[in-house]
Formats: sequence, C-alpha cells, structure tokens
Amino acid sequence: MPNNSNRRDDARRANKDRRARLDEMRRQQRAVERRKNFITFGSAIVVALALVGTAVGLAFQKSQENDAKKHRVENQLKAEKKEGHQSKPTKAETKNGCLGVHTDPLSPPAKHLPNPIDYLKEKFGDTGDGTPPIPPSGGPHNAVSLGDKVRFYPLEQKPRPERAVHNLEHGYVVAWYDSKVPADQVQVLKDMANDASMERLLVVGWWQGDLPSGKHVVLTSWSKTDRCATVSTDVTRDFYTVHVNAPQAPERFSPAITGADQVPAGTLPQSSPAPMTSGSPQPTASSTKK
Repeated sequence: MPNNSNRRDDARRANKDRRARLDEMRRQQRAVERRKNFITFGSAIVVALALVGTAVGLAFQKSQENDAKKHRVENQLKAEKKEGHQSKPTKAETKNGCLGVHTDPLSPPAKHLPNPIDYLKEKFGDTGDGTPPIPPSGGPHNAVSLGDKVRFYPLEQKPRPERAVHNLEHGYVVAWYDSKVPADQVQVLKDMANDASMERLLVVGWWQGDLPSGKHVVLTSWSKTDRCATVSTDVTRDFYTVHVNAPQAPERFSPAITGADQVPAGTLPQSSPAPMTSGSPQPTASSTKK
C-alpha cells in the first residue's frame, strides 16, 4: 500500500508541475502577444500621427502659398492700375513682338466732337518711351460709334478712329492695324472679327500713316494698350478676355449706338447727323448718349 500511495503522490506532483509549466507557457505567450499588439498598435498610431502631421503641415504650407499668391496678385492688380505701368510680356506676346499691356492715362467719360480729331494732340493713349498717343485708348470721340454689326474695317474704307473710340468707351476692344501688315495676317484679323466668341472686338485699319514704334498691330481697350509687331490670335484673345468690358470703361456693357451700323465707315460730316438708310430706325434719345 505505501508503494501505491507514493506513486499516486508522485503522479499528483507531476500533474501539478505540468499544469504549472503549461500555465507559465500560456502566460508567456499572452505576454508575447501583448507586446506584439502594443508594437503593432503603437506603430499604427505613430504612422497615423505622422500622416496627420504631414497633412497639417502641407495644408499650412499651401495656405501660406495661397496667401502669398493672393498678395502678389493684389499687388500686381494695384500696379496695373497705375498710369504708365508696363506689364511684362507673356511668352506669346514676346513671340509676336508685343511690348505687354501699358496702362494709359485714364480718360473720363469723353465729350462728343465732330470728325476729325487730332489724336496726336490728345493724351489718352500709350505714350511710353515718348511714343505718340496713337492709336487712342480714350478721350474725345464722335457721337456715333462704329456699331457692332460690321466688325472689320479695312484700310481702304478709311474708318474714323473717332467712332472706334466711342466703342472703346462702351467696353469694346479694338485691334488696330496699319498698311505694313501682310495680307495673310489681315485675313487672320478679319477671321477674328467674325469670331462669335469675341463679339465685342472690332478690327479697324489705321490709315493715317504707320503706327508708332514699328508695331503694326495695336490692341486697345479703354486706357489699355498692347503694341505688337505681328498678328497673334492667342495674344488678341488673351487681351480680349481680360479687358473686354473693363471696369474703367465709363459705359461698359452698353450696346453700340442705334443707327451706327447704317453710317458708312468713312468720315462723317463735320456737324450733320449720321445719315440713315431708307426704312432704318431713327435714333432715340438714348441712342445719342455717350
């Protein structure tokens, strides 16, 4: 019997030891798993914080860049409003021999005068580097504009600049050209004048000699001028997009004067009213405003 009792005691101790070892192994395994989970979750948190920090940093940097860009644009706009400011030419302008947009003296709503007006004696145009102020970008003009049904005026018609300036006052853009522009480039100008997407663009031949500074194509809006050596659709469209119906134009968005399209493109009589074709509507009181 004592031998059997001893064996049972030995068996109980052995079982107890195995359970203890199993419990210790389980405890150690749980500890290892906890360490793995801690490392995994900790790494995820670190990565998440890093990503958040990067995103916040990028957002802050972008905000600073946007603020700086906004200030640059505001400063540029302020500079462009100053009389005599000469904008740096874009790549397209440089390619076509353009000087960049010049801010001319700002004309108030101008009084109506009969033709002709000697614009060399006026001040409302680009006079940068001693350039004569032609073509005009503001100032006195004829009471009747060139209208907008006809938007291309060739040199041989001798269109009156006094009437084109009235269009400028109404927010139009005028592309002037002289006799030095080759026929193929004149055709490009004519095509642009017929472009429905630039319905407030007039192309007007300057027949009173060559335009200044060897620049034979000149883009104007009210108080803005860009002198170019050659015709460029891109430059013209960019100028048009920025300066059509410009805020400084006294009567921007106004339609062309009623009856103007019935007037021949040449010189109007000095003091007589614009001739009207048979059956044409007579100008109203509103049509004789500036």
